[in-house]
Amino acid sequence: MNSAGIRQGALIGAVLTGAALVVSTAPSAAAVVGGDRADITRYPWTVALTSADDVQTPECAGTLVAPDKVLTASHCVKQATIDTVRVVGGREDLRQTGRGTVRKVAKLWIHPKADTEGSGATYAHDLAVLTLNAPMKYRVLPLATPAQQKLYEEGAPNRVLGWGSTTGRADDDRVPPLQTALIPNRGDEQCVTAYGSRRYQKRYTMCLGYPAGGVNACYGDSGGPVVVDGRLVGVISGGGSCTDRLYPGVAVKTASYYALLESRITGQPATQTAGRTAGPTAGQEGQSR
Repeated sequence: MNSAGIRQGALIGAVLTGAALVVSTAPSAAAVVGGDRADITRYPWTVALTSADDVQTPECAGTLVAPDKVLTASHCVKQATIDTVRVVGGREDLRQTGRGTVRKVAKLWIHPKADTEGSGATYAHDLAVLTLNAPMKYRVLPLATPAQQKLYEEGAPNRVLGWGSTTGRADDDRVPPLQTALIPNRGDEQCVTAYGSRRYQKRYTMCLGYPAGGVNACYGDSGGPVVVDGRLVGVISGGGSCTDRLYPGVAVKTASYYALLESRITGQPATQTAGRTAGPTAGQEGQSR
């Protein structure tokens, strides 16, 4: 999640640009603090976003939502081009370059209302869809639909995944294997209090964290999946601290953008995407259609 600088009015985040990671005034997130190592075969739709020059170092995470489509956060790729980003799938430990699949990006779509910089920054609309130059063979994860609001209930356990910091420090450059944690939906009140109703908009965002803090997404996890009952309910966006109970993590609700995202994923008008709503039943976390 973001550093404590957010409390001082500065939204500090990491985004991809060219072949390097740069500092930007964007609401960003990081790696999983307080989590456990994840088995990539259980969560095969979790992918890493890297620079073209270094596919062993994750800049952000993403979710495979179709064989050739990845959903991530807009601030992860806002300063990137299709030539500077790579997507790595099927690789639990990114240092094991002989495993998994690396794909180039053929097309990049960023939500037109994404505004992750400056004093008007907001977590809402922090979404991007990457079209890969070739399909990946891994299982994909279906989006939560507008009819599945129960998945967003306060207290619901949300699984987050990523390769980010496990220490909560922004200067931690160690790359852990894929990490995961179950984090409850905190409800909107604490995030509105922490970030204000401009940055945290209830219609589009969700608040993640334990009342006591200590476990959450962290630096490097931006763009990664938030999963409930086998559905992609959110995209990790940012927050105020990886561990502070007063500044929970923030994710963008996929159900709030369902028609738009489905049209981008399938290439069909939104009215023709209803057939993709069928997915795993409750209790099938980690599975996909």
